[in-house]
Amino acid sequence: MQEKIKLLKLGVVILFSLLVLFGGCRYQWQPPFPSSISKIAIPTFLNETFEYGLEETLTNLVKEEFLLDGQLDIIEENEADLILEGKIAYYDGKELLSGAAGAEEYRVRIVVVVSLISTGEKEVLEEAEEREIEEMTVYSLVGIFQTEDEAKNETCRKIGRELVRLIWEEWRG
Repeated sequence: MQEKIKLLKLGVVILFSLLVLFGGCRYQWQPPFPSSISKIAIPTFLNETFEYGLEETLTNLVKEEFLLDGQLDIIEENEADLILEGKIAYYDGKELLSGAAGAEEYRVRIVVVVSLISTGEKEVLEEAEEREIEEMTVYSLVGIFQTEDEAKNETCRKIGRELVRLIWEEWRG
């Protein structure tokens, strides 16, 4: 019984020490852009591949990720504070693993090149010079069934999430 009381007291002392130690540490959120920046335009990505319709799919899913994030309003270029421009530089839907019955595993890989433009100065932000983003999704026609279109959409969503992350964590004005 004495042993349990000593352990309980030790636990309380450690907990109190941690509260005192970390109690003074405060995180203060600061927006990465001035408060005057609240609107972004995302024009249709240019498609330099032979994958028909990929530019529309990618653009729509990137916009959807920005809508889910909710920190910037998506509007037309002439009213935007920022413009996110991009081009699809590479698309590959490739067989990875082949079994006795034929191909069983595939990969969709998309590479985009993007830049963020501040409309106030009409220039590419210094920290936001062209970036290359590469994402891929592996899918299988065996077991958990997924089509190439579903893998393509998933890869485009990954690119959208990466662009949201870049804006808030790396492309600060």
